[in-house]
Amino acid sequence: MAVRLQMKLGVVAEQDRLPDSPDTVVVVEPSVGSVARSKGHLYLLVTSRSSGPRAREATRLAAETIRNEYYFDESAGIRVCLKKAIGLANKRLAHQRERLGLGAEPLGAIGVAVAVVRGNELFVATLGPAEAYLVRQARLATLPDPLKEHGLPAAQVDPDIWRGEMSVGDSLALVSPNLVDRLGLEELKDALVTLHPQSAVEHLHHRFVAAAGTGSDGAIAFEATEVSSIQRPRTFVPVRPAGSAPAPPELASIPISDPGPGGVAAMQAGARQA
Repeated sequence: MAVRLQMKLGVVAEQDRLPDSPDTVVVVEPSVGSVARSKGHLYLLVTSRSSGPRAREATRLAAETIRNEYYFDESAGIRVCLKKAIGLANKRLAHQRERLGLGAEPLGAIGVAVAVVRGNELFVATLGPAEAYLVRQARLATLPDPLKEHGLPAAQVDPDIWRGEMSVGDSLALVSPNLVDRLGLEELKDALVTLHPQSAVEHLHHRFVAAAGTGSDGAIAFEATEVSSIQRPRTFVPVRPAGSAPAPPELASIPISDPGPGGVAAMQAGARQA
């Protein structure tokens, strides 16, 4: 039987982000069971090589489009829906390229790192200046190999959706390459291995700021933990309508309900005595 997982989450609080950071972070953990079972939990980081209000507007547009389109589209599986959502975000950025100051270069400045966790399944995609790292048994792996030059908007978008399984103790980080380039992969791995995801993200961001980092600083981290299966026993309390007389002594020990034959016999005996 597969172990049920829950995620410990870590993100940089909005008030702690750098003023010139253009990045947008989106986390969706559905409370409706049917949505969680079909679409899973979405973790999304959208970055930009540029800074300023127009760059932040562009990352927000892309993030909102991907989130809304992914959860709205029920026509296919997770891989296809992610590709379609990213494709639509690419089109919207292309249509507003001039207004958002995205330039005319064929390979855009917007990066996307997205992960979906459904049960024990993990789906990851990266495009442009955004990276994803999986830590398993203190080993760091890149998921998938980042293509930093293929940002949005682009003439064509066909992201590689990596699929694997999450196990208890695994950690995943979606990170701006600007932050990784400043701190290094070893410090990223050490933080994810030794700290709670929230503490890890806060530590990395503080180190980035202390190292005179500027601009893109987005990061999300989460760790898979096992859901406890211990349940408290339910206690049944007899209830009688207001104003009714208490049961006579000979009936006081009769159970309220009993699915077995003995329960039926007891109720029948009580009826005869009444």
